[in-house]
Amino acid sequence: MPVDLDLDSIRKGADELDAATELVQGLFDQFKSAVEGLGDSFGGDMIGSLLDVAHQVVMEAISECVSTNIEDLLDYANTLREMAENHENNDNEIASIFERLLAELGR
Repeated sequence: MPVDLDLDSIRKGADELDAATELVQGLFDQFKSAVEGLGDSFGGDMIGSLLDVAHQVVMEAISECVSTNIEDLLDYANTLREMAENHENNDNEIASIFERLLAELGR
C-alpha cells in the first residue's frame, strides 16, 4: 500500500504554524506592554514592595513559558518543512533509481 503524502499541505501547515507563532508573539508583546506599568501602582510600602516582587517573578515565569512555547512552535514548523523536503528528495531519488533500472532492463 503506497503512502501518499501531500507535501504542499505539509508545507502549508508549517507556514500556518509560523503565522500562529507571530500572532502569539504579538499578543504576548501587547500583554507585556499592558502590565509593565502595573509595578509602579503597588506603592513603596512593605506590601507594595512584596507585590512588586511577586509581579516580577510571575512575569519572568510567564515570559519563560511563552518564549519556550514560541521556540517550540518555530521548531515544529521547521521540522515540517524538513520532513516535506526529505520526503520529496527521497521520492525523487527512488524514482531515479527505478528509471535507471528500467533503462538497464531495456524498457
